[in-house]
Amino acid sequence: MKKMIVLLPLLGLAACSSPQPTQYQYSQYQCGEVMLAVTYDPQADMVQFPYGGLYYKLDRVESQSGEKYSDSVTTFMKQDKQATLVQKNVTQLTCTLQ
Repeated sequence: MKKMIVLLPLLGLAACSSPQPTQYQYSQYQCGEVMLAVTYDPQADMVQFPYGGLYYKLDRVESQSGEKYSDSVTTFMKQDKQATLVQKNVTQLTCTLQ
């Protein structure tokens, strides 16, 4: 019985500290003729999206305004309802949140 009493508080602590499932946020951007579907992962502080036959995962980086995610080659920036996708310093897409 004493073993059971010792284990119950430990099990309670383990249940309280278990990680919460990630709550992904999804956004659709209209970029001219292209629709860009972006998944935000606030727990990992990153965005993911398919573009041009590739799947990008970009980490959040410091930005003076809005939000900016980059892997040093590809950068996704968003502010209010506008977003821009830049690759190798060339703007690929200019988008509006739908």
